[in-house]
Amino acid sequence: MWIPLILAVSFVLIHFLSIYISLPKALLRRFISFSAGVGIAYVFIHLWPQVAHTQELAEQEIRWLEGHMLHYALYIIALLGLTVFYAMDRLIARAYETKEQTNPNLIESRLFWAHIAFFSLYNTMIGYLLTERREPDATLVVFFIAFALHFVTNDWGLRHHHESVYDQYGRYILSLAIIVGFGIGVFSDFPEYIFGSVEAFVAGAMTLNVIKHELPSEREGNLEGFLTGVISAGFLFIFI
Repeated sequence: MWIPLILAVSFVLIHFLSIYISLPKALLRRFISFSAGVGIAYVFIHLWPQVAHTQELAEQEIRWLEGHMLHYALYIIALLGLTVFYAMDRLIARAYETKEQTNPNLIESRLFWAHIAFFSLYNTMIGYLLTERREPDATLVVFFIAFALHFVTNDWGLRHHHESVYDQYGRYILSLAIIVGFGIGVFSDFPEYIFGSVEAFVAGAMTLNVIKHELPSEREGNLEGFLTGVISAGFLFIFI
């Protein structure tokens, strides 16, 4: 349990230290593209195969899943994660278009609290996943690398949208969410398919988040950085 605890604390530190990471524009484009490449590799090489494995375990424990529509239960939950993430993203984008939300950097902004509430749920799930990993410690390191880069780019995006209010309130709330998720995992004993359901939801949400937000547009992206991330992380994730 010590390694998951250290990684949880490290995730918290990332939320606090990302404000001090400042890169020149060219290097920033390369880094974001690299991060997107690592995220894509992790989603397809680790998360989706894990969803498939947990689906098999769920069918063994819950016999009525077999031959039923819920034979795809974990995939449906992953699809739900992707759909919820997309819906929240569109609602927030629509809110920017209204006069009421022209100042999303205000603490009173409903847009700010909607954004933070969603990512708090997301962080809570990731904190919970840390405590329930059944893999060797090396795979936990892979988990950390993928989500550490994911958190850095998420932080930059939230800071871009909400400016100083994110640093004053948002990063503390997201850090607390990780600790809450970790605490839930430590003091609870849910069946493995519950853990798998949380992981499936995160897989769907992360898939959309990486492709839509971390993968830069054609003009802003850096092909070399993306390919470096995909290839290096792909080999690392396969052989660890």
